[in-house]
Amino acid sequence: MICIFRFAGYSATDADITFLFKKADSLYLAKQYQLAGIGYDEIAYLSGENVIKTKALLRKADCYLERKEFGKAEQVLSRVFYADLNDSLQYLARYKTTLASYLNGNFGEAESQVIQAKLLIEDTSLVYQLYPLYVLILNESIKYDEAKKVLLAYVNHSIADSARRKIVIEEIEFQYMGSKIPKLKNPERAKQLSTFLPGSGQLYAGYFWEGALSVSLQLAGLGFTGLCIWNKYYFTGAFVGFSIFQKFYGGGMNRAEFLTNKRNYLKTRAFNDEVKRYLFENSVLLKRYK
Repeated sequence: MICIFRFAGYSATDADITFLFKKADSLYLAKQYQLAGIGYDEIAYLSGENVIKTKALLRKADCYLERKEFGKAEQVLSRVFYADLNDSLQYLARYKTTLASYLNGNFGEAESQVIQAKLLIEDTSLVYQLYPLYVLILNESIKYDEAKKVLLAYVNHSIADSARRKIVIEEIEFQYMGSKIPKLKNPERAKQLSTFLPGSGQLYAGYFWEGALSVSLQLAGLGFTGLCIWNKYYFTGAFVGFSIFQKFYGGGMNRAEFLTNKRNYLKTRAFNDEVKRYLFENSVLLKRYK
């Protein structure tokens, strides 16, 4: 166990903080992210100033982001106290928290950070810088209409040249045209369909051969049951044959639900990745986010 903190009551001077930042920054530049993170945590512990503490926490979060430990980065950033931060520092903290939450798959928290930034940061030009990332978050939350509006608002704010702005708006309209928006299917409906008509749930999900196989297996179970009863093997027919049918019947319902979720995921993933590719390839839109 490494002990890095001084005894209670120790008050760090400005010179101490400067020295500790230089030491931690040098470790960060050397890609020794774990040791750098410990250094930044020490600064956050020792400093009595919220601004200094915030800067240290942001740098510690950077260490976790570099190591792709997004959950830990998000946890560190939850320690930021925003009350006395200026707009620039609050924006940076909100942006990094939004990014960490997005990369961690916590899209609800990521969206919440953007909403708070819109309410609490007075400099709207800083808030607009969050919008490209906000678009990605809304896409992941299947809020495509809202994502399109946010992206158009960003373009109208950030691109001064009217000709260039018109071109980009046309590109966005193309990206979000109705025929390209994923049409999602209801997993519960797929399960219900397979309950009443075996195989229909898989067909609804777009997997014809899976549906055909499910029906065949269930018919085989019923056929075996009937054959056993016909040959007076009542016990075998009732308990073995019917249990085979019941197993494939229940499995077919669950499989229909799974396949519908799989289809929805693949559709949304393809659309979201295409929009993400477009954003990152467009240097005008995402020059700050590459």
